[in-house]
Amino acid sequence: MLEEVTEAAPLKMRKIAKCAPIDVEFQDLTYAVRDARENGGWRKLLKGVNGIFRSGELTAILGPSGAGKSTLLNILAGYVSAGVKGTIKMNDRPRDMKIFNKLSSYIMQDDIIQPRLSVKESMLIAANLKLGPRISLEEKLSTVEEICKLLGLERCLETRTEYLSGGQKKRLAVGLELVNNPPVIFLDEPTTGLDNFAIKKCMDLLYDISKEGRTVICTIHQPPTSLFQSFDQVYILANGCCVYNGSPNELVPFLSRAQFNCPQSHTPVEYIIDLVHEMPETITTLATHTQNGKANLKPKVSVNPEMYMHSCEIYQDTTQMGLSDMSVEYPASIWTQFVILLGRMILQLSRNKSVLYIQFFHHLASALLIGGIFYGVGNNASQIVSTFKLLLCVTVFFMYTYVMTATVIFPLEVKLMKREYFNRWYSLKAYYLAITVCGLPMLIVLGLMFSVIVYVFTDQPMEIDRFILFAVMGISVGLCSQGLGFSIGAICNILNGSVVGPLTLAPLLALAMYGMGYRNAIEPHMQIVIAMSYVRLALVGFCNSVFDNRSPLECNDEIYCHYNNPSELMRDMGLTGTTYLTQVCGVFGFMIFFRVSAYLALKYRLSSEFSTKIAYYATKIIHSKEH
Repeated sequence: MLEEVTEAAPLKMRKIAKCAPIDVEFQDLTYAVRDARENGGWRKLLKGVNGIFRSGELTAILGPSGAGKSTLLNILAGYVSAGVKGTIKMNDRPRDMKIFNKLSSYIMQDDIIQPRLSVKESMLIAANLKLGPRISLEEKLSTVEEICKLLGLERCLETRTEYLSGGQKKRLAVGLELVNNPPVIFLDEPTTGLDNFAIKKCMDLLYDISKEGRTVICTIHQPPTSLFQSFDQVYILANGCCVYNGSPNELVPFLSRAQFNCPQSHTPVEYIIDLVHEMPETITTLATHTQNGKANLKPKVSVNPEMYMHSCEIYQDTTQMGLSDMSVEYPASIWTQFVILLGRMILQLSRNKSVLYIQFFHHLASALLIGGIFYGVGNNASQIVSTFKLLLCVTVFFMYTYVMTATVIFPLEVKLMKREYFNRWYSLKAYYLAITVCGLPMLIVLGLMFSVIVYVFTDQPMEIDRFILFAVMGISVGLCSQGLGFSIGAICNILNGSVVGPLTLAPLLALAMYGMGYRNAIEPHMQIVIAMSYVRLALVGFCNSVFDNRSPLECNDEIYCHYNNPSELMRDMGLTGTTYLTQVCGVFGFMIFFRVSAYLALKYRLSSEFSTKIAYYATKIIHSKEH
């Protein structure tokens, strides 16, 4: 149940930077997708629709399931661009997406809020990122308090976001985007999952926001009767066509002129939705009467631009709206973004006690287990093969631990940051650098703890330089494996990644062991192939750290110890001529490759325009070849 919202004073957000109002207009908008059911043809989701959504108004896009509501919203917000035909304008000028992304915010249907942060912390972080350093901390705090009071969140400022109710999360999602006062706000199904009381409060909030001169556009499947009249404009879609565009009060007269009389037992919106659903042939008739959205049955409401333009610094030419001259840079520098994001990640990690405990006990238990299995073998010549097995176990531990951890956790991080990145809170470079640095302290500390326990328990040489080489190789393998996990997690979801991860590691491990015991009899072409496995480089590097330039081992009671000189084992394993420096440099090379690959994969995944363009042109090429 949504917590009771206290009656707020009239909506006056003077402390927030304001910008000129923006009208969003679209003409002959068409969008089609490849449909396997159409024998390789294309199915049109939008069929030349038209309309204009004005500032100072709350507009609802309505229609039955599959009508094209979310498709239209995604296109207008810029979330989908490839394959779109038609014209989209902002204030009678062609839309420039780089500029429009700064002017708009898209609040998606899933209210995914950063966890383990209080409401106040979440809002202040958003303010620091979206307002930049030129706004003082006092002004940012004042803005946060003002918005929270407006949204009815002042009672839960110190409440963690994971403990908020559904309605509170909706309001917080809106509040996070209100920090920089965007002129255009898109919301996809903002009432989903809310009870009637929460729905009313949510819509009242959106109505108040629109009266500040913003263009508020939302999709709603079928609003309650009591809320239908609260919209300034309703835009009803059916089968990709606009069957009504205008004010709620004009819907019944419009239906009457089209020879469809709304019965008293139905509300107008229910009647028109049932009508187009049960009688699809009526869609053409209604779309003709509304000229597919061109006929807007609502008088234009004039808004005084001076109310909103006086304090907006991103406009250079207020008389021309300044759209072409607007800076498209982020308010905060990449370094500032990095510091803010790193601070947020460290705070969240420190509060995630379960993950910290799991990681700690996993490393501790694994170290004790491996150290116990190979206890005291390090200086025993008769157990030197066991020492080699120990080094293989250590390699596998660092490999699997950090690949699978990143593979499982990183998709959740991507899901959380997707909304923030699309709404231009920060650059991908700053985020990726922050998440890379954030994981380093835990990896290094736990990796050192594991290495110390294993090294001491297995009675390896008590030489500080040799231990440093051993520990550095372990941490290097962890970093490299984490990069590989990021690459998999950036491409796959958790389910697919949990399958792709082991499937990727299995051949790497097989190549790591290939030719061990063949001396120098490995085929030349296989030497090139096994060099593609960073696990092979790691295993050889561990062997170098433990066996290179080693004094003869103890033979205990045996008369003859074939491997009392570790160089004999290195020769039999085919590792003669290898050096530690070469192996660790190779591992670092793979680490850089995996990190860059993860960044590019993440950029591809988050760039809806880039990914949809590739899919669009690929299907066009396939379609042309088939014909």
